[in-house]
Order: sequence, then C-alpha cells, then structure tokens
Amino acid sequence: MHPTAQIDGLLPAGPQLRASDNQYSTVYQAAGDINLHQHPTLSTLAVTEAEISAVRRAWVKVDQRGHRLTTAPRVLELLRQDEPIVVISGRRGTGKTAAALRALTDPSLERSTPGPTAGPLFLEHVLPDWDAPDKDLLPHEPGRGYLLDVSGEHWPDPAAAAKQILGHANVLRQKGSRLIVLTGEAAWPAGRDPQMGRVAVAATAAPRGDLVLERHLNVLYPDPAKHGWLHAAAPGERGSLADLLRPDMPPADAAGLAVALSRIDGTDPDALGTARATMLGWHDLVRTTFTNTEGKADDRALLLAAIILDGHSQGDVLKAARRLLRQEEARNISDILTAPGLATRLENVQAKVDGQHVSFRHLPGYSAAVLRYAWRQLSDVQQPLLDWIQQLTAPRGLAAPRIDAIAQLLVDLAVTENDLKPLDIAQAWANSGTQGHQAAASMLATAAQHPNLGADVRARLRSWAASGAEGTATVSAVACQGEFAALYPRQALTCLRWVLDRPQCDSAVTAAEQALRAMASHVRLLPQVWEAVTAWATTTADDKGYRAGRRAFIALLTPHAEPASPAHLLLANALTDPATADDLVTGWCAVLAEPAFDEPAEALLTDWAQAVADAVVDSDAVIRVLDRVIDEHLMTGPMAAFLMGRSGPATTPPAVVELRKRLMLSYRHTHTPDTTTLTQTQTVQTPQPPDSPGTPPVAVVSRAALPVPISPAGSPPPTAEPDPGEPAVRAVIGLGTPSANGARREEGP
Repeated sequence: MHPTAQIDGLLPAGPQLRASDNQYSTVYQAAGDINLHQHPTLSTLAVTEAEISAVRRAWVKVDQRGHRLTTAPRVLELLRQDEPIVVISGRRGTGKTAAALRALTDPSLERSTPGPTAGPLFLEHVLPDWDAPDKDLLPHEPGRGYLLDVSGEHWPDPAAAAKQILGHANVLRQKGSRLIVLTGEAAWPAGRDPQMGRVAVAATAAPRGDLVLERHLNVLYPDPAKHGWLHAAAPGERGSLADLLRPDMPPADAAGLAVALSRIDGTDPDALGTARATMLGWHDLVRTTFTNTEGKADDRALLLAAIILDGHSQGDVLKAARRLLRQEEARNISDILTAPGLATRLENVQAKVDGQHVSFRHLPGYSAAVLRYAWRQLSDVQQPLLDWIQQLTAPRGLAAPRIDAIAQLLVDLAVTENDLKPLDIAQAWANSGTQGHQAAASMLATAAQHPNLGADVRARLRSWAASGAEGTATVSAVACQGEFAALYPRQALTCLRWVLDRPQCDSAVTAAEQALRAMASHVRLLPQVWEAVTAWATTTADDKGYRAGRRAFIALLTPHAEPASPAHLLLANALTDPATADDLVTGWCAVLAEPAFDEPAEALLTDWAQAVADAVVDSDAVIRVLDRVIDEHLMTGPMAAFLMGRSGPATTPPAVVELRKRLMLSYRHTHTPDTTTLTQTQTVQTPQPPDSPGTPPVAVVSRAALPVPISPAGSPPPTAEPDPGEPAVRAVIGLGTPSANGARREEGP
C-alpha cells in the first residue's frame, strides 16, 4: 500500500482521461496524428508528490521492536549495482511500497543513472492489466522508476512468471530505467534460480506505526493547534491521543490517520474529542452500543436496519428490522404498549431521529464501523445479513432507492476486511434490473482496482462476461464503462469481447457497445481498442468470437456529433495512415461477408451518408474507404441495396441520394484507374444493338460511401428515389431490379 494511501487501499487518484494529463507521453490532439498501430504497454499512474514527500521527509527507520529497517537499504544497494529489476516480497503491511519509493528517490541513485536520462527518475505505478506476466507488456520509457504491485496475483507457474518479468531487464537497462516488483510473502520463487534469488529482498518487519503517524502529522501536516496531541499530557493539561498510539499499527493505516487528523480544525473546542473518535474509528462507541444491546436482538436489528435505511422513516426501519428477525406475525398488543418508544430505542443505538426520519449522518463513519464490528464479532450473521440486504434492495424493496449507497458500504467492508464475501450480493443484483446492474458494476469495478482483492474480482468480471446469463454479462459490460476500463483496458477489452459475442443482441451487448465507444472516445485508449477490434474482425463464422468483431466495428464506426467520436477520429486518421484505411476496408468486408449483419451494415451505410451531409465525418475519407469496399462487395445485399435502392413506396433519405451523386461525380473525375490511391473507379459501356448509335458510357458507382446515420432497429429499409442513370447502371452490373429484400447476394460457385 502507498505510504500516503487512502484508508480504502485504492490508488491515490485515478486518471480523468484528459489529453492534457499525458505529461510524459505523446499527446495526440489531432486525429491525423494518432498512431493507431503502436504497441500499447501496461497503464501507469504517476507517483504523487505527497507519496514522495512521505518517504523523503517523514521516513521511519525502525521497526516495531526498535530495530533498524533494512528493506530500503538493501533494495538501494541492488539498484546501485545496476540491477534494473528488484523484487520485494513480504506479507501485507510491511511497508513494501514505501521502501521501494525510498530507494528509487535516493539522491545517489539519480546520479548513477547513465546517459542522457541522468537526473531524478520519474516514478510511476504500473497496473497489472494482464492475465499473466508478459515482458512485452511492461513499460520501458527512458528515465523511469516503475513500481509494479502483484501482491494479489496467484501465478500457476511462479518460475515462468518470474522469467517473464526478469526478461525485461535489458530493455530497462538500456533506457536507464528501473522496475521494483512487489509480491506476496511466498510468491517469488527466489530459491528456484540464482538470478531470481539475487534480485529478491524479503520485507520481514514493518515500520513502527506510532512513529509513522507522528512523523506524518507533525512533518507533513504541521499545525501549531495540534502540538502535543500525540504526546502524554502534562499535569494540568487537557488529555492527548498518546494512549491510542501503538507500535504495531499498520503503517498504511497510520498514514491514513495522519491525513484524517490533518483535516480536523485544531481550533475547534471539541477538536481533540473528534480526533479521538477518528483514531478509534468509532470503535469505542460501537463496542459500547453492542455491549448495551447484548441479549436484545430487537435493538441490534433496529441498529442494522437504520444503517441500511439511513434517511428513511421509523416505520420502514421497524419493518426492515422485523424482516431481519423473521418476525412476520403481528405482535401482541400488550407487548407493543409496554415496550420502550421506538424513537428512544433508536437513539439508544446512536441514531438521530428527526421527525419521522432516522439517520446517522451526524456520525460520519459510524455506519461502516458497525458493519465491520458485526462482520468480525458476529460472523454467523454474515450470510443472513447479505440475504436480508438482498431482499431490501430488490426492485420494489424498502432499500431500493439506497442501493448505490449500500453498494459503497459493502465494497468498503470487503476492502477493509480483505474479504470477497460482501461482494457476493452482486450476483443477485445482476438479476434485478438496471438499477441493480449499475450498483453491482460500480461495486465490482471499485474492488477490481484494489491491490489485494483486485485480481480475484477481475477474474470474476471475466467469468461473468463469458457466462450465458444476461444479467451477469450486463454487469460485466457496465463495469467496463468507467474508470476501471481506463486503468485496466486489457481486462476491460477481454470482458467486452466475450459479451459482444453473445448469440442475441440483448441488453448486455448494448451495454458492451456503449462501453467500447466510451473507451475509444479517448485518444489514449483508442489505439489499444482499435488493435483489439481489428483483430476480432478477422475471425470467421467458424471461429469463437466472430460476432464480437463485427459488432465492435459497427459500434465504433457509427458516427456521433462529438469531435472525438471514434468514427470521426478513425476516418480522419485513414487519410494520412494507409494502415488505418486498410483496417477500415477489412472491417467493412468482414461485416458485409456475414448475412446475419445485413441490417446493421445497411444502417451503418445510411448513417455514414447522413454524417457526411452533416459534416460530422470527413467526406473524402468515407469515399476513399467505401470505394475499395465496393470493389469487393458490390453484389452483396447491404451494399447493393444502398447503392441501387429498394423497390417500394418509401422515400430514400436525401443524404443517401446526395452521396450517390457524389460517387458518380467522383467516378467522372477519376475514371482513369490509379493504383496509387485508395479511390478506384471504372467506366463500363452498355451493350449496343448493331444498328443503334453509340450509347454514352455509364459511370458505375465510384466504390465510395459517405457517413450515414443508423436507422432504429425494426424500422423499414430506405427506398431509393428514381435516378436517371440507374436502370443503365443496373443493366451494366447485372443486378436487374432489386427485390423487396434489397439486391441479391452473390450465389455460390
């Protein structure tokens, strides 16, 4: 965990996906400048100044027994010996991240950095966005100090995984960069190979927690009003927090408490009391509450119900409490009349009753502390508690309006307890509609970023994506629509491919298409998304995943008004990058080759035409790409129907008519074939009777199509307006009159 980590253990700050954030990488502001064929490596997050300040200015050198810590010095010594990769193994809470940062920021190391990259290393956290270690995915920018935390990963073959990581050493050495890998206590196979053992450092002791708290508070967040808070009070002075300090406090918790204490207004008369409650995490109050309610199941049920239904009425809280106790039958009237008042009972468990509403907002953090206490001390209640919450959060349940807040409580509980069980409720939420999908996805996406739980949660998301159940597949897709996809794009793309390959286009597929478009709308992720989609699109109907490639291609190439929409960026890039143009042609051909995608393909052609008319996409790019597609698929149903129209009374959209005219004009201006350009045209003369005067040549549609808007599913197909040259064109290319289903597909041999 990071030395200035949040108490929840997550990374200090996630990316906001702004181009301006890419301080140390190429920024692509113009679509034509995007390198869509670069080889993306694992995502990284810059180490914050607060993290660096913590290990340089507030370093604690001794462990809980007062012995000098050796982890950071041993790591530094290996780095000085020109070892580009060092591994720190150890149990959770031994200060591995802090030791790595301390070594990487040592002044002697920056002076030893060779060549043009001399100077301080720029430090970055590497996110393990892989299924297994792969040296080709590890970043290798010059002058970097990388930290890769794989403590939560479980490698089937540790030796093979270690070889992959160590195989990156020469590349890092050439770039003047370093990588420190953080693993679990027994994960690194140090005894299997001399090289693996030589670069390994075991973190066996943790820094003294009380000193971490004291140094952080007094050095990083100095405040005269808080002077003496952490020292024993002298006679006649008010009390301090010294009695709460323990050498065995986990260093990450101590750092988090320092941040929390720094936010308290030291001039407030009750500042010390607030500080005490903060350090205790409401432990004393919670313990007192449970002690006072011992043997009173009704009151403890009221406490838990008030937490889950925070802000609801007293009546709702009472109903929920009775449901937890399974008290369905009506109570005896004499019991009701002789029992303490409901408001009094709620206040006895620290709830605030304001009119009819019950709340714990006056005690921030108390609700989470109660759940932690119940989870630890009353372990037999865990499953009944989750079953009860599931009932209350059903679509019409009492707690349905609070499902998002409850999801946050449960993910906090899972992270704090390092326990996946609170997340099991996501399975039930996956089958409870849109609101349940959002809550489950938010909970799992948050937990998937945690250094300890993350690997298991990411595996769950992948499993759900491949499952046949629509609900769990939808949750997996929705989880890939936000920050998780930005931090772990490979994991997100793996999930989205499984979902997009579902047999039916259901809500899960729709959510996956939205997630894919959201990822591709950011220039930092677009190359990686495009690489994946073009690979998927090359599969055939006999291959697993062939639907995913075609659906993904259509989703990305559907035009939208935003300047950074994937369709706009890809088509603009195709004008300057022949490889992108080739990819677009290949994708179109893959879609048109599958009859199952006739309707969405024709809709996409229409959408492109409309987008050209609205100047949403570059018309030259559209014409050049479709020119080549028509060469391969002129006789294919969707393309032929788009170019020739359909019989019937429906009106062809003006944008489609205009595009046809522009294609004809393009032909007339470029009738000489030119193999050096993307646009290929051709002049064909109609057959002439022996005695007739010559018939002028007719231009076959110039193999190019412009942006066209997608029609809603189920809408009637567009119909072409009469075109003076159309009958001759049809005769020349041998189509005849198109049927009501559009132009015929090519027959087999």
